[in-house]
Amino acid sequence: MKIKFPLSLGVFLTVSQLWVWLFVNGQHPGHHVVDVLPLKRPTSNNQDCKVFGNDNGVCFSNAGFVPENSDEVESMEAEQLEEEDPMLEEMPGYSFKAYKRADISSFYNEPPGSRVEATPSFQGQAAKFQNMSPERLDLIWDAGSGAADGNHICSTGPFESCGTSSFATHVFYFVRPKTTEIVCTFQVVKEHSTYYCDPFVVNDAEDESAGELNEPLRSIATLSDAERKLYEAAQFNRDFAPVYKNFTGGNEWLGQFPTQKPQHFMWRADYFGQEHHVSTKETHFVQLPPQDRLKRLSIMEMKRENSTSLPLREWREDADTLNLTLTVISVAPRIIQIDNFLSDIEVDHILETALNKNLQRSTTGMGGTDAHISSVRTSRTTWVSRHTSPIMDAIIRRGADVMKIDEALMRHRLESENKRYPHMPNKLPINEDLQIVHYDKGQQYTAHHDFGYPDTRPNAPSRSINLCMYLNEGMEGGETSFPRWRRAEPGGAVKAVPKKGKAMIFYMRLPDGNLDDLSQHAAMPVLKGEKWFANLWTWDPYSE
Repeated sequence: MKIKFPLSLGVFLTVSQLWVWLFVNGQHPGHHVVDVLPLKRPTSNNQDCKVFGNDNGVCFSNAGFVPENSDEVESMEAEQLEEEDPMLEEMPGYSFKAYKRADISSFYNEPPGSRVEATPSFQGQAAKFQNMSPERLDLIWDAGSGAADGNHICSTGPFESCGTSSFATHVFYFVRPKTTEIVCTFQVVKEHSTYYCDPFVVNDAEDESAGELNEPLRSIATLSDAERKLYEAAQFNRDFAPVYKNFTGGNEWLGQFPTQKPQHFMWRADYFGQEHHVSTKETHFVQLPPQDRLKRLSIMEMKRENSTSLPLREWREDADTLNLTLTVISVAPRIIQIDNFLSDIEVDHILETALNKNLQRSTTGMGGTDAHISSVRTSRTTWVSRHTSPIMDAIIRRGADVMKIDEALMRHRLESENKRYPHMPNKLPINEDLQIVHYDKGQQYTAHHDFGYPDTRPNAPSRSINLCMYLNEGMEGGETSFPRWRRAEPGGAVKAVPKKGKAMIFYMRLPDGNLDDLSQHAAMPVLKGEKWFANLWTWDPYSE
C-alpha cells in the first residue's frame, strides 16, 4: 500500500464506541438550513386511533403499536401491525433482507428518475477497522508524523472491530497495546469504509480494504478451533461487505453478519414532510407541583401498578391525552421532528435538576474507562435518571410512547415483569439516563457517530435511537447538523434549529440492522448566547 499524508490535519481525539470526527483543516463545508416544504401526502387507511396496553394508554395513527404482551397483540387488528419497509429486499444466497437505497425522487413524492441526487459538500465518512488476529490491538491515528505515536482511537479484541469518523487520505495503525509496534497500516479511501488487518493471507494489492501487514505472515494452523471459527466469521463479513454495498446501491456494511432487524419500532420516513401522529396520556405539566410531591420514585411507583389515575394530574393540562405530530425532515438519515414535546414547566424542571448537579466537562466515549476529554467536544454535561422525580418519569414515558417502546423496558423491571420479555438477558433498562448538555459561546461537538462498532457476537448491541430535546432557544448557532443527508438540492447540511420544548428522533440503524453511516451529525458552534440540550439514547438489542 502506498501511503500519502494529508498536508494539514486537525487533531480531534476519539475513543471506542463514540466515534468522533477527525478532519482536515480547510475542509469545513458551508451549511444551510433547509426549509421542509409541505408536500402532498398520500392518504392513510388507518384513521382510527385505539388504545393498547394496560397502563401505557398510548394511541397511534399511521403506524401500529406492537406491545410485548401476547394478549394485546392478539387483540389488535391486522391492519395496525407494523408493515415491513418496502426497501427491504432479500439478498440472493444469504437469507438476509438488505435495506436498499431508494430513488431520490421518491423523497419528493415524484416518479423515479424525476430528480438527480446531489453530492454532499461534506466529504467525511465512517472508517471501520476489523482485527482478524487472535490478539488485542489498539487503533492509532497518524497525526502527520508518519509514526504510530498519534492519537489513540480505540481498542479492539481478537477478531473484533472498532472505528471512528474520518476523511480520505487519513492514516491509521493497529499496534500492540502500550507500544508503537505496528501490526497493520491503513489509509482511508474515499467512499470506502471497511478495512481489515489479516495476518494470515497475502492481500491483493488492488484490494482497498486490505491493511498493509507490517510483520511476517502467520500460519493459520496456529489458531485454535474456537479462534478459527471467529476468523472465518470475520472473513465471511469481509466477503459480504462489497456484495451488500453493491446490492443496496451504496450502503457500507458496518455491522456484523448475521444480524437481525432492529427490535425496536422505526417510524417510516418515505418522503420529506411525511407525518405520523401519536396520542399519549402523558400530558404536559403546566404548573410545578410542590417540592414534597417531586420526590424520587421506586420501581413500583414508576410501574404505577396500584395507580388508578394519572399521577399529579392537577398540575397537568386539562386534557385526557396529548396529541403530537411527528414530521420527517430527512429520509436518509431517518430524522423526525416533534414540536411541543416538552412544556415550559418540564424544561425548567430539567434545567433546575441539572443545575443542582455538578456539570462536568463532556467526554467522548461511553463512560467508565472509555470516557476521555477531547477537543472535539467542549461542552459540559450531567446525567439525570428517570426515577429522579414524577416529572422526569412522565417525560421518559412520553418518550417511550413516541418511540413506540414499552415503558417497562426503559426502567429496571421486577422479576415478574421480566417474564414478558424472554429475549432480554437482564432486568436493566434498554436506555441510558437522560444526558443534559450545556454549550457556552464557541463550544461545539464536531461531526461524529453515536453508534458503537460490533464485536464478535452476531447481534452485538449498540446505541440505536436518539430522542433529542431542546431546552432553550434564541441563541445564534447551536443547530444539530446532519451534513451527509441524501437530497436533490445542492448545498450543505440539514439542520435542526433549537427551539424550547422541541424534540427530534434519529435512528443509528437501518431497517436491516446495519449501522447507518449517514447518521453522522454535529452540534454546531454556539455563536451567541448558550445552548441547553438533552439526549435519550436507546440501545438495540440491549445494553449489558
